[in-house]
Amino acid sequence: MNPIIAQALTIAGVLLGSAATFVVTSTTERTRWRRAQSARWDDKRLLAYSEYANAVKPMVRLCRRIAETKGLLSTGEPVDLGSAFADLAEAETERAARWETVLLLGEPATISAARAWSEQVWRLEHILRDDQPDASAFIDAYRNAMRLRNEFYDRARTDLDITSGPLPELTWKSLQPQPPPPDHPTTP
Repeated sequence: MNPIIAQALTIAGVLLGSAATFVVTSTTERTRWRRAQSARWDDKRLLAYSEYANAVKPMVRLCRRIAETKGLLSTGEPVDLGSAFADLAEAETERAARWETVLLLGEPATISAARAWSEQVWRLEHILRDDQPDASAFIDAYRNAMRLRNEFYDRARTDLDITSGPLPELTWKSLQPQPPPPDHPTTP
């Protein structure tokens, strides 16, 4: 074989090997970078979703305490309504701040679920601000708020690729109809 052709084949082999190494290394690094970016954003979305849920939960709890004070539920200790509604306003401010991060980082279905949950909590507050709130309307709205909470968690878990199974079904004994008190015989 001609020495010039042999050298040209050697140079072509080196160039081809270098190009293949470059392509494989670039692809591997690009994949690694995308995976790291994805994990980074997953962590940020997890934080955004959990902080948002932790901001809405006090609002739900305050609504429940107000409902207990107004006699709509038979559990819990009464609270001062004025301070409870003031605390509810502060909790709404916190929720609104956390909402912005969910809007920025969240997946559209999760954002919709978060919005539906918040709107239902606002409905709870609206019912409670009535002078004579209807107990059945509150209980229905409360159950719906809990269902929407689970829907938010389901959407967030799907977005974060959490595959540990569905959330358990909600059962609230305190929201079940209470049996009438047993008749006590009167003594003569």
